[in-house]
Amino acid sequence: MPQEVIRFAMRDVAAKIKAQRGYEGVTVPRRSKTQACSWKRDDRRRDTIWIPFETMLDVMSFALDHAIVKLPTFGGRGEILLRQVEGIPMGCATSPGMTIITTGWMEHEWQSTLGEEKRMFRARRYMDDILLICAKNATWDSTRFLADFERSECYFPPLELEDGADGTFLETTFEWKGDRFRYWIKNENRAGEEPKVWRYKDYRSHAPFAQKRALITMMMKKVAKMASDEQALRESALQKLAEFRRLQYPIGLLRGVCSFLGATTGNGAWIRIRNAI
Repeated sequence: MPQEVIRFAMRDVAAKIKAQRGYEGVTVPRRSKTQACSWKRDDRRRDTIWIPFETMLDVMSFALDHAIVKLPTFGGRGEILLRQVEGIPMGCATSPGMTIITTGWMEHEWQSTLGEEKRMFRARRYMDDILLICAKNATWDSTRFLADFERSECYFPPLELEDGADGTFLETTFEWKGDRFRYWIKNENRAGEEPKVWRYKDYRSHAPFAQKRALITMMMKKVAKMASDEQALRESALQKLAEFRRLQYPIGLLRGVCSFLGATTGNGAWIRIRNAI
């Protein structure tokens, strides 16, 4: 990501927040990890500190100019210091924030150039993963729009978009079925196929039984949360349980977790899944 774009985007966003909302900085808790930050300034509180936008921008600018990496020399007889002169500062705590703000600024600038196309698509980004859904009808050229977007017209060079796998976004697999989306947890280990990914400990590993049971329970809750309907829940749960079976987890334990979830959630699908193991 070009450093000059980062600097401009950060200052432009800060200026717009100040002009449109009247905010000039952020109140940050000094020690608490649970207390939220606030736009409101209150100098009477001793457990918070007020950080104006200008200070944040100075810190960001310093980080861009002073990303220093220490490396051992060849032969291990000394060390050298290298200064990063391009891109986002590697390993810096400010890097995620400046990246998210700058990409958001690029997206806003790109959308300001669009006309009626704005009504024809919806897009969401999480970090560097983008999900874009558009309508296909005779009122606009959706093919050209997608081609322009894939050419990274939205993002400044040298940033480039890479096409992801069909029907996947982050940890979710989805499909358009009839008049709605169906979705479930992404799993590369398909039923009846050789496993592609090994994620969990073998049941025979040296770990407490309670920990192994808690792992299965947590995964099944995650499967349920990411399933759009009972069919998606059943298919994705059975695939996930098959992974545990390959790792020698007893059927009785897997069935017991399903019974527990059925009793505690009131969802009878867990009983049907238990009976299908």
